[in-house]
Amino acid sequence: MVNVPDIYFLPEWAKFFESKEQNGKSALFEFENDLGHVFYQFILREIPLESEEAYHDIITPYGFSGPVILNCQEGKRQELVAQYEEAFQQYCEEHNIVAEYVRFSPWIGNIKDFEHLYNFRHTSDMIYIDLTVKDFFMDEFSPKTRTQVRKAQKNDVEIEFDFTGETVGEFHRLYDITAKRNGISNEYYLFSEEIFRDSFKVFKGNQFLLNAKYEGKYISSSLILHYGNYMHSHLTGNDPDYFQLAGNSLIQYEACRWGIEHDKNEFQLGGTAPYENLHRFKKGFTKTKALDLVSGQKIRLQEAYDRLVELKRQGEGIEVTGYFPLYRG
Repeated sequence: MVNVPDIYFLPEWAKFFESKEQNGKSALFEFENDLGHVFYQFILREIPLESEEAYHDIITPYGFSGPVILNCQEGKRQELVAQYEEAFQQYCEEHNIVAEYVRFSPWIGNIKDFEHLYNFRHTSDMIYIDLTVKDFFMDEFSPKTRTQVRKAQKNDVEIEFDFTGETVGEFHRLYDITAKRNGISNEYYLFSEEIFRDSFKVFKGNQFLLNAKYEGKYISSSLILHYGNYMHSHLTGNDPDYFQLAGNSLIQYEACRWGIEHDKNEFQLGGTAPYENLHRFKKGFTKTKALDLVSGQKIRLQEAYDRLVELKRQGEGIEVTGYFPLYRG
Protein backbone atom coordinates (compact mmCIF):
# COMPACT_ATOMS: atom_id res chain seq x y z
CA MET A 1 0.00 0.00 0.00
CA VAL A 2 1.46 3.34 -1.08
CA ASN A 3 1.58 5.94 1.70
CA VAL A 4 -0.17 8.91 0.06
CA PRO A 5 -0.48 12.30 1.81
CA ASP A 6 -4.25 12.81 1.73
CA ILE A 7 -7.53 10.98 1.06
CA TYR A 8 -7.91 12.49 -2.43
CA PHE A 9 -4.77 10.60 -3.53
CA LEU A 10 -6.07 7.17 -2.54
CA PRO A 11 -6.54 4.77 -5.49
CA GLU A 12 -10.00 3.86 -4.17
CA TRP A 13 -10.92 7.56 -4.31
CA ALA A 14 -10.25 7.75 -8.05
CA LYS A 15 -12.05 4.47 -8.64
CA PHE A 16 -15.09 5.56 -6.64
CA PHE A 17 -15.47 8.86 -8.49
CA GLU A 18 -14.58 7.73 -12.01
CA SER A 19 -18.29 7.68 -12.88
CA LYS A 20 -18.37 11.47 -12.41
CA GLU A 21 -16.65 11.69 -15.79
CA GLN A 22 -18.48 10.50 -18.90
CA ASN A 23 -16.85 7.25 -20.08
CA GLY A 24 -14.24 7.79 -17.40
CA LYS A 25 -11.88 5.12 -16.08
CA SER A 26 -9.43 5.58 -13.22
CA ALA A 27 -5.77 5.06 -14.05
CA LEU A 28 -2.45 5.36 -12.27
CA PHE A 29 1.02 6.35 -13.44
CA GLU A 30 3.94 5.82 -11.11
CA PHE A 31 7.53 6.79 -11.79
CA GLU A 32 10.14 5.40 -9.44
CA ASN A 33 13.93 5.20 -9.62
CA ASP A 34 16.97 5.85 -7.43
CA LEU A 35 16.09 9.55 -7.25
CA GLY A 36 12.61 9.06 -5.81
CA HIS A 37 8.96 8.24 -6.43
CA VAL A 38 6.25 10.23 -8.26
CA PHE A 39 2.64 9.09 -7.88
CA TYR A 40 -0.14 10.31 -10.20
CA GLN A 41 -3.70 9.03 -10.48
CA PHE A 42 -6.27 10.42 -12.87
CA ILE A 43 -9.42 9.68 -14.82
CA LEU A 44 -8.90 8.62 -18.43
CA ARG A 45 -11.73 9.90 -20.66
CA GLU A 46 -12.69 8.97 -24.20
CA ILE A 47 -12.96 12.02 -26.44
CA PRO A 48 -16.45 11.93 -27.98
CA LEU A 49 -15.46 13.03 -31.49
CA GLU A 50 -15.21 10.84 -34.55
CA SER A 51 -11.66 10.88 -35.88
CA GLU A 52 -9.21 8.60 -37.63
CA GLU A 53 -7.97 7.34 -34.25
CA ALA A 54 -9.38 6.88 -30.76
CA TYR A 55 -8.13 9.67 -28.51
CA HIS A 56 -8.34 10.31 -24.78
CA ASP A 57 -7.74 13.11 -22.33
CA ILE A 58 -7.23 12.99 -18.59
CA ILE A 59 -8.52 14.88 -15.56
CA THR A 60 -7.84 14.47 -11.86
CA PRO A 61 -10.66 12.87 -9.83
CA TYR A 62 -13.34 14.83 -8.00
CA GLY A 63 -11.44 16.77 -5.34
CA PHE A 64 -7.83 17.93 -5.35
CA SER A 65 -4.78 15.81 -6.09
CA GLY A 66 -2.46 15.72 -9.13
CA PRO A 67 1.06 14.32 -9.46
CA VAL A 68 2.89 14.20 -6.14
CA ILE A 69 6.42 13.33 -5.05
CA LEU A 70 6.19 10.68 -2.34
CA ASN A 71 9.92 10.57 -1.65
CA CYS A 72 13.05 12.04 -3.18
CA GLN A 73 16.77 12.35 -2.58
CA GLU A 74 17.67 15.67 -1.01
CA GLY A 75 18.29 18.33 -3.64
CA LYS A 76 17.11 16.11 -6.51
CA ARG A 77 13.44 17.10 -6.83
CA GLN A 78 13.72 18.95 -10.14
CA GLU A 79 15.90 16.23 -11.62
CA LEU A 80 13.30 13.65 -10.58
CA VAL A 81 10.46 15.75 -12.04
CA ALA A 82 12.32 16.13 -15.35
CA GLN A 83 12.73 12.36 -15.66
CA TYR A 84 9.11 11.79 -14.63
CA GLU A 85 7.90 14.28 -17.24
CA GLU A 86 9.85 12.56 -19.99
CA ALA A 87 8.40 9.18 -19.02
CA PHE A 88 4.85 10.53 -18.68
CA GLN A 89 4.98 12.29 -22.05
CA GLN A 90 5.95 8.98 -23.60
CA TYR A 91 3.06 7.32 -21.78
CA CYS A 92 0.66 9.92 -23.20
CA GLU A 93 1.96 9.39 -26.73
CA GLU A 94 1.60 5.62 -26.42
CA HIS A 95 -1.98 5.93 -25.11
CA ASN A 96 -3.15 8.75 -27.43
CA ILE A 97 -3.69 11.14 -24.51
CA VAL A 98 -4.20 14.53 -26.06
CA ALA A 99 -4.67 16.87 -23.08
CA GLU A 100 -4.41 16.98 -19.32
CA TYR A 101 -6.36 18.95 -16.68
CA VAL A 102 -5.09 18.89 -13.09
CA ARG A 103 -6.76 20.16 -9.92
CA PHE A 104 -3.75 20.51 -7.66
CA SER A 105 -3.97 20.12 -3.88
CA PRO A 106 -3.52 23.55 -2.25
CA TRP A 107 -2.66 22.16 1.19
CA ILE A 108 -0.19 19.53 -0.04
CA GLY A 109 1.41 22.16 -2.27
CA ASN A 110 2.42 19.69 -5.00
CA ILE A 111 2.07 22.48 -7.55
CA LYS A 112 5.51 23.79 -6.46
CA ASP A 113 7.30 20.80 -7.98
CA PHE A 114 5.38 20.76 -11.28
CA GLU A 115 4.43 24.40 -11.94
CA HIS A 116 6.90 24.84 -14.81
CA LEU A 117 5.13 22.05 -16.75
CA TYR A 118 1.64 23.57 -16.93
CA ASN A 119 -0.39 26.61 -17.81
CA PHE A 120 -2.27 27.68 -14.71
CA ARG A 121 -5.60 29.22 -13.83
CA HIS A 122 -6.56 30.48 -10.37
CA THR A 123 -10.09 29.27 -9.64
CA SER A 124 -10.81 30.06 -6.00
CA ASP A 125 -9.49 30.62 -2.49
CA MET A 126 -9.31 27.54 -0.28
CA ILE A 127 -10.13 28.42 3.31
CA TYR A 128 -8.85 26.35 6.21
CA ILE A 129 -8.61 26.42 10.00
CA ASP A 130 -5.21 26.00 11.61
CA LEU A 131 -5.70 23.38 14.33
CA THR A 132 -2.16 23.76 15.67
CA VAL A 133 -2.85 27.14 17.32
CA LYS A 134 -3.11 27.32 21.10
CA ASP A 135 -6.89 27.91 21.16
CA PHE A 136 -8.69 27.63 17.81
CA PHE A 137 -11.90 29.12 19.23
CA MET A 138 -10.21 32.34 20.34
CA ASP A 139 -7.26 32.44 17.94
CA GLU A 140 -9.05 31.51 14.70
CA PHE A 141 -12.79 32.19 15.06
CA SER A 142 -14.04 35.76 14.61
CA PRO A 143 -16.09 37.36 17.43
CA LYS A 144 -19.24 37.03 15.32
CA THR A 145 -18.61 33.33 14.69
CA ARG A 146 -17.94 32.70 18.38
CA THR A 147 -21.28 34.36 19.12
CA GLN A 148 -23.00 32.06 16.63
CA VAL A 149 -21.49 28.96 18.25
CA ARG A 150 -22.59 30.09 21.71
CA LYS A 151 -26.04 30.88 20.31
CA ALA A 152 -26.44 27.33 19.02
CA GLN A 153 -25.32 25.91 22.36
CA LYS A 154 -27.68 28.21 24.26
CA ASN A 155 -30.58 27.15 22.02
CA ASP A 156 -29.89 23.48 22.86
CA VAL A 157 -28.82 22.48 19.36
CA GLU A 158 -27.67 18.88 19.69
CA ILE A 159 -24.58 17.48 17.95
CA GLU A 160 -24.46 13.91 16.68
CA PHE A 161 -21.50 12.00 15.22
CA ASP A 162 -22.28 9.26 12.70
CA PHE A 163 -19.32 7.07 11.75
CA THR A 164 -21.31 4.34 9.98
CA GLY A 165 -23.64 6.26 7.66
CA GLU A 166 -26.89 5.48 9.49
CA THR A 167 -28.08 9.08 8.96
CA VAL A 168 -27.15 9.31 5.27
CA GLY A 169 -30.82 9.77 4.37
CA GLU A 170 -31.04 12.93 6.46
CA PHE A 171 -27.74 14.23 5.11
CA HIS A 172 -28.85 13.65 1.52
CA ARG A 173 -32.16 15.43 2.19
CA LEU A 174 -30.36 18.47 3.58
CA TYR A 175 -27.74 18.47 0.82
CA ASP A 176 -30.47 18.30 -1.82
CA ILE A 177 -32.27 21.25 -0.22
CA THR A 178 -29.05 23.26 -0.23
CA ALA A 179 -28.19 22.38 -3.85
CA LYS A 180 -31.62 23.45 -5.05
CA ARG A 181 -31.50 26.64 -2.99
CA ASN A 182 -28.16 27.56 -4.54
CA GLY A 183 -29.35 26.74 -8.05
CA ILE A 184 -26.92 23.83 -8.50
CA SER A 185 -28.12 21.74 -11.44
CA ASN A 186 -24.81 20.40 -12.77
CA GLU A 187 -24.86 16.63 -12.25
CA TYR A 188 -21.17 16.73 -11.37
CA TYR A 189 -22.04 18.34 -8.03
CA LEU A 190 -25.12 16.23 -7.29
CA PHE A 191 -25.10 12.82 -5.62
CA SER A 192 -27.60 10.08 -5.00
CA GLU A 193 -28.31 8.75 -1.52
CA GLU A 194 -26.94 5.40 -2.68
CA ILE A 195 -23.56 6.94 -3.53
CA PHE A 196 -23.29 8.41 -0.05
CA ARG A 197 -24.17 5.04 1.48
CA ASP A 198 -21.58 3.26 -0.65
CA SER A 199 -18.95 5.79 0.34
CA PHE A 200 -19.19 4.66 3.95
CA LYS A 201 -18.19 1.18 2.83
CA VAL A 202 -15.32 2.29 0.61
CA PHE A 203 -13.90 4.96 2.94
CA LYS A 204 -14.71 3.31 6.24
CA GLY A 205 -12.64 4.87 8.99
CA ASN A 206 -11.87 7.98 6.93
CA GLN A 207 -15.17 9.85 7.00
CA PHE A 208 -18.12 10.61 9.22
CA LEU A 209 -21.27 12.69 9.30
CA LEU A 210 -21.52 15.49 11.82
CA ASN A 211 -25.16 16.38 12.39
CA ALA A 212 -26.94 19.22 14.16
CA LYS A 213 -30.42 18.49 15.55
CA TYR A 214 -33.06 20.68 17.12
CA GLU A 215 -35.99 19.17 18.98
CA GLY A 216 -35.25 15.86 17.28
CA LYS A 217 -35.14 17.31 13.74
CA TYR A 218 -31.98 17.29 11.60
CA ILE A 219 -31.25 20.89 10.66
CA SER A 220 -27.66 20.74 9.41
CA SER A 221 -25.18 18.05 8.40
CA SER A 222 -21.60 17.87 7.09
CA LEU A 223 -19.71 15.01 5.52
CA ILE A 224 -16.23 15.17 7.04
CA LEU A 225 -13.24 13.43 5.45
CA HIS A 226 -9.99 12.80 7.28
CA TYR A 227 -6.68 11.18 6.40
CA GLY A 228 -3.17 11.79 7.71
CA ASN A 229 -2.85 15.34 9.03
CA TYR A 230 -5.87 16.70 7.17
CA MET A 231 -9.62 17.03 7.66
CA HIS A 232 -12.05 18.23 5.01
CA SER A 233 -15.54 19.64 5.24
CA HIS A 234 -16.37 17.82 2.03
CA LEU A 235 -20.09 18.51 1.58
CA THR A 236 -22.67 20.27 3.74
CA GLY A 237 -26.44 20.55 3.81
CA ASN A 238 -28.65 22.94 5.78
CA ASP A 239 -32.35 23.54 6.34
CA PRO A 240 -32.88 27.28 5.74
CA ASP A 241 -35.87 27.29 8.11
CA TYR A 242 -33.40 26.85 10.98
CA PHE A 243 -30.56 29.16 9.92
CA GLN A 244 -31.18 31.36 12.96
CA LEU A 245 -30.13 28.51 15.26
CA ALA A 246 -26.58 28.48 13.78
CA GLY A 247 -26.38 24.69 13.67
CA ASN A 248 -23.73 24.75 10.94
CA SER A 249 -21.47 26.98 13.04
CA LEU A 250 -21.70 24.51 15.92
CA ILE A 251 -20.84 21.68 13.52
CA GLN A 252 -17.62 23.39 12.44
CA TYR A 253 -16.71 24.01 16.08
CA GLU A 254 -17.26 20.37 17.05
CA ALA A 255 -15.34 19.20 13.96
CA CYS A 256 -12.35 21.27 15.10
CA ARG A 257 -12.56 19.75 18.58
CA TRP A 258 -12.59 16.24 17.07
CA GLY A 259 -9.68 17.08 14.79
CA ILE A 260 -7.49 18.28 17.65
CA GLU A 261 -8.32 15.18 19.68
CA HIS A 262 -7.21 13.06 16.71
CA ASP A 263 -3.97 14.95 15.93
CA LYS A 264 -5.11 16.75 12.78
CA ASN A 265 -3.21 19.90 11.77
CA GLU A 266 -5.63 21.53 9.34
CA PHE A 267 -9.38 21.55 8.78
CA GLN A 268 -10.13 22.42 5.15
CA LEU A 269 -13.41 24.29 4.60
CA GLY A 270 -13.08 24.29 0.81
CA GLY A 271 -13.56 26.94 -1.83
CA THR A 272 -16.22 29.61 -1.93
CA ALA A 273 -16.49 30.90 -5.52
CA PRO A 274 -18.85 32.29 -6.70
CA TYR A 275 -20.81 32.72 -3.44
CA GLU A 276 -19.93 35.86 -1.44
CA ASN A 277 -22.09 34.90 1.52
CA LEU A 278 -20.41 31.50 1.73
CA HIS A 279 -17.00 33.19 1.63
CA ARG A 280 -17.93 35.49 4.53
CA PHE A 281 -19.31 32.55 6.52
CA LYS A 282 -16.22 30.40 6.09
CA LYS A 283 -13.79 33.26 6.70
CA GLY A 284 -15.42 33.74 10.09
CA PHE A 285 -13.81 30.49 11.26
CA THR A 286 -10.20 31.40 10.51
CA LYS A 287 -7.67 34.20 10.57
CA THR A 288 -5.22 32.06 8.58
CA LYS A 289 -4.52 33.25 5.05
CA ALA A 290 -6.45 31.28 2.41
CA LEU A 291 -4.66 29.02 -0.02
CA ASP A 292 -4.77 29.46 -3.80
CA LEU A 293 -6.75 26.82 -5.67
CA VAL A 294 -5.22 26.49 -9.12
CA SER A 295 -5.75 24.16 -12.03
CA GLY A 296 -3.04 23.08 -14.45
CA GLN A 297 -3.61 22.63 -18.17
CA LYS A 298 -1.33 20.94 -20.67
CA ILE A 299 -1.65 19.83 -24.28
CA ARG A 300 0.18 16.55 -24.69
CA LEU A 301 -0.36 15.95 -28.42
CA GLN A 302 -0.55 19.32 -30.17
CA GLU A 303 -1.35 18.15 -33.71
CA ALA A 304 -4.11 15.81 -32.54
CA TYR A 305 -5.47 18.56 -30.26
CA ASP A 306 -5.69 21.02 -33.15
CA ARG A 307 -7.46 18.46 -35.36
CA LEU A 308 -10.00 17.71 -32.63
CA VAL A 309 -10.69 21.40 -32.08
CA GLU A 310 -11.31 21.84 -35.80
CA LEU A 311 -13.60 18.78 -35.85
CA LYS A 312 -15.65 20.25 -33.02
CA ARG A 313 -15.76 23.65 -34.69
CA GLN A 314 -17.00 22.21 -38.00
CA GLY A 315 -19.48 19.88 -36.28
CA GLU A 316 -21.42 20.96 -33.21
CA GLY A 317 -19.48 24.18 -32.88
CA ILE A 318 -17.60 25.50 -29.86
CA GLU A 319 -19.96 27.10 -27.33
CA VAL A 320 -17.47 28.07 -24.60
CA THR A 321 -14.32 29.51 -26.14
CA GLY A 322 -12.42 29.71 -22.83
CA TYR A 323 -12.93 26.05 -21.96
CA PHE A 324 -10.08 23.55 -21.69
CA PRO A 325 -9.74 21.36 -23.58
CA LEU A 326 -11.34 23.51 -26.25
CA TYR A 327 -12.85 20.58 -28.15
CA ARG A 328 -15.09 19.97 -25.11
CA GLY A 329 -16.20 23.62 -25.00
